[in-house]
Formats: sequence, C-alpha cells, structure tokens
Amino acid sequence: MRKKYGKTISALLIMGMLTGCGKGAPASEGLAQNGTVGAAGEAGTTSAAGQVGAGAAGAVGQAGEGAAGTAGQAGEGAAGAAGQAGENALSPGNTPTEPGSEAGTQSTPKPQPLTNSEPEVYHMDELYTEEENILPITESAAAKGISYKIENVEYTQSFGERNPDHLQLFAPGANTDSQGNLQGDFMYLFLTITFTNTTGQTQEIYRTSNEISVIGLSLNTVTWSGDACYYDKDWEKGTESEKHHWVLEPGESATSEVGWLIESCERILAADETLEMRMGSGGPYTLYYHVRESDGDNEGSSFIDLGVKVE
Repeated sequence: MRKKYGKTISALLIMGMLTGCGKGAPASEGLAQNGTVGAAGEAGTTSAAGQVGAGAAGAVGQAGEGAAGTAGQAGEGAAGAAGQAGENALSPGNTPTEPGSEAGTQSTPKPQPLTNSEPEVYHMDELYTEEENILPITESAAAKGISYKIENVEYTQSFGERNPDHLQLFAPGANTDSQGNLQGDFMYLFLTITFTNTTGQTQEIYRTSNEISVIGLSLNTVTWSGDACYYDKDWEKGTESEKHHWVLEPGESATSEVGWLIESCERILAADETLEMRMGSGGPYTLYYHVRESDGDNEGSSFIDLGVKVE
C-alpha cells in the first residue's frame, strides 16, 4: 500500500515538474517571450506575420517602441522602407522632402509669382567722361577706324525739302503735319557729317550708329536720343536693311545728313524724376554728338559740342 501511494506521489511530482518546465521554456512551435523572436508568436512576442510588444523586430509590419521593419512600422522613432507611423515619421499633414534632402526637413518654398502689374524699373550705372574728351565742333573725332567731322547743324521743327520716305518716327507723342513738320515738344536735329576711313582696309560704316547725349555738371553723360530717325540717301549697293550703311575704301570719305528726334526737357524730366539731381540742374542742356568707341561704357568715346541746347 505504501509502495502504491509512493509511486502515485512520485508520478504527481514528476508531472508537476514537467508542467512547470513547459511554462518557462521555448516551444517547438516557436513560442517566444517579450523581446524575443519566434516562428509563430504569442501575446507579447514577435512572429513572422504581425507583432505586438515593445522592442520587437519582425519581417512584415511592426508595432512598438523603437522597432524597425522591412514593410511598414508603428511606434516611436521608427524608420521603415515603405511608410512610417509614429513620432518623427511623415504624416499626411507634413511637408514632403525634396529628392536629395535630409529626412524630416522641409523643402525650400518656391517663390510666389508677382501680383503687381506695374513694370519693373532698372537703373543703369552712371557713365562719366573727362574734359579732354569734350571737343569743339571744329574738331573731328575718330572711333573704330572712322573719323567723324560735323559740317553743319540744323535744330528745327521744320522737315524742309527732305525725303519723307527716309523719315521714321517711333517716339510716342511725336506728331507731324502732312509735310513732316513737327508739332509740340519735339525738335529735329539734323547733322551733316563727313565720314572718313582712316584705316588701310575697306570699312563698312553705319551712318546712324552714334547718338546724341547731354553732360551733367559732374561730367556724367546721359543719352538723350539714341536712334536716328532720318538719313538723306541710300547706299545703292546695300540690301533693304542696309540702305543706311556705306562702304568706304582706305582713305575714302563720304558726306551725309543724319537726323535725330529731340524731346523737350519738360517731357524727359517728367519721365525721369532723378534726372535734374543727376545733371545738377533742370536744363537747358547742351547737345553733344557722341562718337562711341565701345558699347556699354565711355571708354575711348568723344563728345562733339553741337552748339545748341535742348530746353
């Protein structure tokens, strides 16, 4: 009898020990405790398909704190290959990053289009000359192998007997009568100029290329009329767009009349509020034939005093 009870008690003890060992050991089907990885998973463990817990890492999807996975993440500070959820992760309300920018930073906002319809105003740097570059009308000036000598000056509103086919007026407000005579605040400045080729090579000249300028008290220069509006005769060998050109052989000269449209001081001062300050006075201003050596600056330029003033 004692032997039966003893065997029974021993069997119960052995079963109890086996039961206790089974609760704390990993199972063949992949049981795993908190923080471990198993094949099939249980509550508080990580498995191959879906996970719940803290600090766990799995192959597909994660939930928890500090976890990292290959396809989607949830938790604090998590970073994944395809989408993120949690703190420091992108959400629909966050600004997406530009390609090549650091994660979590906002891209530079693009400039907004201007809504102001007013034209932009650009101010060029003031150009200056020197006293020795200002010449009397009796002297000639040379630039780019061509010498320019002023033979006659006519400052008038009358177009006279000139060829109207060679007159082109582009300035707004410049009106003429049927004979081409100007009205209002405009004047013609007709210059008879002798052009001479001072080089040893054939030169093609542009009779209308130079401009009319004024000079301020500080020797700053301002273009008053940039484009000629008239020339007297065509160059017969030129194309339609080259009629105002001329070809001169070495040492050869040609004399031609060229005209510019001159606006009054009142009109120019109204259009440019800074002009009076820059010039040192409100006019009248002496007009100069500006023989330009290079574009964009006054290097090598000369200014021939024409002996007439714009008022």
